[in-house]
Amino acid sequence: MPLSLPHLLLVDDSEAILAFETAVLSGHYELTTAVNGLEALEKMRRERPRAVLLDLSMPTLGGADVLASLRADRDLAAIPVLIVTSELKREDELRKAGAQGFLGKPLRAERLLAEVARVLEEAADRARRGGLSVLFLSAGGLELGVPLLAVQRVLLQPATSRLPGGPAYLRQMFVYEGEPLGLLDLAARLGLKHSLPFVDRKLVIFDRSVVPFALQVDQIEDPEDLEPGDIRLPSQLGFEDQGALSELLAAVVRTPNGTRAVIDPRALLSRTALRELPALVRQLGQRPFPELTAERSGP
Repeated sequence: MPLSLPHLLLVDDSEAILAFETAVLSGHYELTTAVNGLEALEKMRRERPRAVLLDLSMPTLGGADVLASLRADRDLAAIPVLIVTSELKREDELRKAGAQGFLGKPLRAERLLAEVARVLEEAADRARRGGLSVLFLSAGGLELGVPLLAVQRVLLQPATSRLPGGPAYLRQMFVYEGEPLGLLDLAARLGLKHSLPFVDRKLVIFDRSVVPFALQVDQIEDPEDLEPGDIRLPSQLGFEDQGALSELLAAVVRTPNGTRAVIDPRALLSRTALRELPALVRQLGQRPFPELTAERSGP
């Protein structure tokens, strides 16, 4: 079963609407449901979904009040809201109040899928201009991040077949969406020992026109949304003219687990960049984030 699918909260007091939305969106997204506004706010604070599909007419707390509460809450204000309602005359009002999308009932499956995808894509664009969503992973004890926007899917380790020829770290393949896809063993590529047996590992799939193989790792954490103040770009740290490091490093970020490197997945194609990856990740992980800021402002 895929991991780390975008998480949506579906909010409606109609069991029929929730059942329809679930049937259409399951498989594409991780779904949680709520049947009134108070339950929705509780789940938003606890689960931080990537987007909310919100009905207007509900008992206890209506959708417009939920939207107002969201926009007034600094921790939740960035969550995009797609209004799903039969109250079609309220579209302008609700967009001005902060809704990113508006769907009238009765719902159509194709329109629902398209509108959810649009709202998430626009939210990703906003995040790209300011913050950064990161998927953190580990291979052979080495911890690093990749931009979440670059990740198409995460899978549990499937059964594989041997890939004839190739280096030791790229000798397995599996069938994905009807086509063979090679598997790059990141720990083996870096000369590290896996912390988990083969069957317990995870695969990360990127845009295959950019990274034409799946990346095998040991562990994958839940994605993290980082604020601009917790992000330093290579240009801010003097890395932009340092050869392979310029290819490798997408950002250095501050997390509850310390300073961490976020790499550009395209660097996985560069032998030189990969040789420097373990030393870079460990070096950055040992240094407090404020030191990086101080270096940036120094002579």
